Amino acid sequence: VESFRKALSLLGTNKAKLITSQEAMETQPYLSLFSYHLFLIQESEDSLLLHALDAFNSVVSMNPDHAEAHHQRGLCRMHLQDSTGVQDFNKALQIDPNLYQVHLSRAALYGAQGRYAKAVLDCNEAIRIQPKSVKAYLYKGALKFYLKAYKSAVEDLTMAIQMDSACSFAYYNRGVCFHELRDYELALRDYSITLLLGCKTELELKVLINRGLLYVELNDYGSALQDFKAAAQKQPEDVIILHALGVIHHRLGQLQEAVDAYSQALRLDPFLQDSHVGRGNVFMDYGHNHARKQAQRDFLSALHLNPLCSSARISLAYNLQVLGFFQRAWNQFTVAVEVNPKCWAAYEGRAVTSLQMGNMFAALQDINTAIKCNPHAEQLFTNRGLIQQFMGDKASAMKNYQTAISLNPEYSLTYFNAANLFFYNGQFEQACEYYSRAFELDPSDESAILNRAITHALLRKVPASLQDFNEALCLNPLSAHAYFNRANLYCSLRQFQSAERDLTQALMLQPGDALLYKLRADVRGHLGWKEQALDDYRTAVELQDSRCCSGLENDQNEIFAS
Repeated sequence: VESFRKALSLLGTNKAKLITSQEAMETQPYLSLFSYHLFLIQESEDSLLLHALDAFNSVVSMNPDHAEAHHQRGLCRMHLQDSTGVQDFNKALQIDPNLYQVHLSRAALYGAQGRYAKAVLDCNEAIRIQPKSVKAYLYKGALKFYLKAYKSAVEDLTMAIQMDSACSFAYYNRGVCFHELRDYELALRDYSITLLLGCKTELELKVLINRGLLYVELNDYGSALQDFKAAAQKQPEDVIILHALGVIHHRLGQLQEAVDAYSQALRLDPFLQDSHVGRGNVFMDYGHNHARKQAQRDFLSALHLNPLCSSARISLAYNLQVLGFFQRAWNQFTVAVEVNPKCWAAYEGRAVTSLQMGNMFAALQDINTAIKCNPHAEQLFTNRGLIQQFMGDKASAMKNYQTAISLNPEYSLTYFNAANLFFYNGQFEQACEYYSRAFELDPSDESAILNRAITHALLRKVPASLQDFNEALCLNPLSAHAYFNRANLYCSLRQFQSAERDLTQALMLQPGDALLYKLRADVRGHLGWKEQALDDYRTAVELQDSRCCSGLENDQNEIFAS
C-alpha cells in the first residue's frame, strides 16, 4: 500500500521527466541545460533546488511564453513545498494545452495534497492528449486506490501493463488492489511477477512484506516466514520486520525462534512495547512457571513503557490467572476495562476469571457486555454457552453454541463444547458427530479425539474406540487419562491383561492416584494375582488416608489462623 504514496511522490521526480523530449533538447539548448542540471541535483542536496529555481526564473524572464520553462519551475517549487507551483503548471497549460506531462505533474501535486478527484481529472486529460502514456494510467490507478475505487484502479493499471509489460510498479500496485479486493490468488500472482521483473530494492522489500502479510491472511505461515526472512536480509535492523518474524515463528510453534526474533527487535529498540508483549506470550506457551515468570517481566516492562497498553495488561492478567492468582488477575482485567470501556477482550478475561472464582452471575454479566462490544466474535458466544452450561441452563448454552457456529463454521472449540453438552445429555451419536468435526478442524486436539473414543466405547463401537485411543496416545503419549479410559474399555471386554498393562502405564505417569491403584487391584484380582492385588489395595488405602489427614491438617491450620 505504501507504494502508492511512493508512486505519487515519484510523479514529480523520476516519473515526470524534466527533459520532455529529444526535440526540446535540440531546439532549446539554454532551457535543456538547466533541465539537465535540475535532473542531476534532484539526486543530490535539496538546497541546490534554489539555484535551479533561480535559473528557471531567468528563463521565464527571458521568454515568458515558454511553457516548458513554467513547467520545470513549477516542479522546482513543488519540491520546495511551495504551493505556488500550481500557478506555473496552470500558466504552462495556458501557453500549450497539449503538454500532457504538465497534467501529470499537476496530478502529482493534487495527489500530494489529498485532492485525489482533481488529480484523476488531470490524468484523464493527459490520456486524452497522449493515449499511450503508461505513466498516466499508472498514476490514475494509484489515485483511484486512494479513492477506494479498487476495481476501476485495476482496470487502469491493467492498461498500463498492456502498454508496458515490464512495468513493475503497475504489477505491484495492481497486486495491492487485488489484495484489498480479497482476490488473493491474483494478488499473489502480481506480487510474484513484480519480484521476477527484478524491481528496485525498495520496491522489492515492499513486495516481500505485502506478500508475507497476504500469506498470513491465508494462514500459510510457512510461506510468510520465507518472505519475511528475505525482507529481514535486506533490512536486518528493521524492528517491525523482526517483530513480524517473531509473530510468525510463534504461530508456527517455533517458540525459541520467536523469542530470538523478539529479543533482536528489543535489542535494536528497547521501547518497542509490542515486542515485549509478543515475547511474553511466547514464554507463556512454554508451559512452566519459570517461563511464566519471564513472561510476567515482559508484560510489566510493556506497562512501564505505556500504562495504558491494553494488550500488555490483559496478557499480564492471564499470566496471573494461570499462576493461580485469580483476584489479582481479576483486578488487572478491571483496570483494562476502566482504561478502555469498549475492550471486549478485557470483559471476556474477567468473565473467565469470575467463573474460576465461582461467581457465575458476574461471569455472565461480563460476557454479555463483551458480546455487546463485539457481537460478531464466535469465541464470546462459545464462552457464554460454557458459562450457561455451568449454570445448568443447557438450552441457552446450546443456542449460543449454534450462534457461534453460524458466525464461524470453522471454529473447533465451539464444536467441542457442544459435543460435551450432547455427551452430558446422553445424546452420544450427536456428541460423536461434533467431536469428529472438532477434531477435523483441529487435528492436534487430543481432548476431542479422547472424548470421541469414550463416546464410541459407550456406543459399543469397540474398534472405533480403540482406534481413537491409539490416536490420542500418538498425539500425547504422556496422557494418563487415555491409558485409564482404554483400561476401562479393556475391562468391559474382559481383556484384563491389556487393562493391567494400561493401568500400570497410567500409574507411572500419575503415581499418587489412589483410584488407579484400586482399579489395578481389581484387575489383578481377576487375573488371579492375589499378592499384587493386595499390595495395590494397601497402597490405595494409604494414599487415601494420607490425603484425608492432609485435608484435616489444612482445616485445623485455617481455624488456628482465624
